[in-house]
Amino acid sequence: MRKPALVFDFDNTITVGDVVDEIVEKFSPNTDWHEWERAWMEGRLGAIECLSLQIGNLRVSRAELLEYLSSVRIDPAFAIILDWARARQIEVVIVSDSFLPLILRILENNAIDGVPVFANGLEFSGEQLRAKFPFHDPAFPRSANSKAGHLAPYRDHTIIFVGDGRSDLDAALASDIVFAKDALATDLAARSVAFRPFVTLDPILEYLETLDHEYVQIQAAQ
Repeated sequence: MRKPALVFDFDNTITVGDVVDEIVEKFSPNTDWHEWERAWMEGRLGAIECLSLQIGNLRVSRAELLEYLSSVRIDPAFAIILDWARARQIEVVIVSDSFLPLILRILENNAIDGVPVFANGLEFSGEQLRAKFPFHDPAFPRSANSKAGHLAPYRDHTIIFVGDGRSDLDAALASDIVFAKDALATDLAARSVAFRPFVTLDPILEYLETLDHEYVQIQAAQ
């Protein structure tokens, strides 16, 4: 049995709800973002173009935006999963099409630290924002952050991926075990790719706890 590596999406996977969608809806001065979102969903607009337009359209200061994030909560099972993984020296990584300053603030607000995060960048200038994409790969247009690329260091592990959205598809297809919901589950089902459904993170925790029993059985057989 190869050692697991746990890779999580962030918005609507670790968080309760999609944070970027909520921010776009709350702080956009118009409804243009609806058309950009629809164009992305239909494949007429790449993820990097869609996010650039939506973030550039926002009107909110850094202080106001970070204050808004104080109400965002994460799935309580995530902290338990982290404890489980750390006790066994198993790596946990977050890969997200959200933005690093937002993710770090939400994790801090929920007393979570020490988790590597690979996400998009965000620059503030007064009440205007600009998205940056240090991990973009044109070969993966469904995601502004090439999530599949972050799996490369774990090829000798059993990669367990947990996600919910269209931007997670490439990473899911490159993983060994996938927990999926919402658009990701729909996409995988359409491709006849096996996955484990979830709504909250409880099923992931339950699955990880079964690995302890498998290790014990392997050791006993040896």
